[in-house]
Amino acid sequence: MTPAHTKNEQIFGVIGVGPVGSILSAHLANHGWRVVLVDILKDHLNTIKSKGLKISGFTDLNVKIEDVCYSIPELKKHQVDAVFISVKAAVLPKILSDLKKATKSKTYAISFQNGLDTEQLISQKFGIDYTLRGVINYAGNLLGNGHVDMTFFNKPNYIGTISKKANDYAKQLAAIMTSCNLETEFTTNIRKYTWEKTILNAGMSALCAITKQTMKDAIDLEYTHTIVENLLKEGIDVAKASGYDYGSQFFDFCMSYLGKAGRHKPSMLIDVENQRATEIDFLNGKIVEYGKTLDIPTPYNKTITALVKAIESTYKKA
Repeated sequence: MTPAHTKNEQIFGVIGVGPVGSILSAHLANHGWRVVLVDILKDHLNTIKSKGLKISGFTDLNVKIEDVCYSIPELKKHQVDAVFISVKAAVLPKILSDLKKATKSKTYAISFQNGLDTEQLISQKFGIDYTLRGVINYAGNLLGNGHVDMTFFNKPNYIGTISKKANDYAKQLAAIMTSCNLETEFTTNIRKYTWEKTILNAGMSALCAITKQTMKDAIDLEYTHTIVENLLKEGIDVAKASGYDYGSQFFDFCMSYLGKAGRHKPSMLIDVENQRATEIDFLNGKIVEYGKTLDIPTPYNKTITALVKAIESTYKKA
């Protein structure tokens, strides 16, 4: 097990210790940064505290992290300098008020989430000068308490800002993550990468959640393959009308990218299997929302969004 050699330069909070938060935390702690974990999964946190946080697959780490919180208010005693928010986007409205109360007046908040406009919600509490947005290009699965399988990392990640006043700090975070073997670039156009990843996620995540297919299954079956194509085309059209044109080869890139995912279960499928709220409103739902504003039809995304909403409506009845 690798010890976490604390540098005491900054204290980072990680809100949500699922695959994204766990992988980030392990890399930061392994390179000497003090990390405070916040999650409601007590057994998961207790295992990390006692036996270490294990990351396998794409990389191999096992790092003991002592500072854990079982609720957001507990974070206040740690006086963190920045919080990486890696809970599902659907949870944001429920936690932001408590998170703001549990942090210092000038704590930076970084969205490490899927979908569009999560940073806008965060900025309403933390202010635009202290809100950053990340686009994460790694993924994994929680195999058990304290153990995450890192399935891939399509380098690099990106970090950007809403306000230019936060640019220097965003550059600093990008450098820190890169030094911790999570190659990350600062960008002045984070919205470009947010739209790109949203299009990719919207092309298959909700479809797999509805059909209970892996990504490979959805691509290989003719019927669902066609749906993926149309979901992507609608997202690309809406993004282009919003000012983000990725060129004539982008559709082919998306199909190739998704085709390489293998038998991976998107997190939205796992959410549906566990009867948890999904991120549909921030993915396909956002494409529908922007499409309506721009007068661009999005029938496939609208239908997919409605079907996921219908599934969510059955949770309380189950």
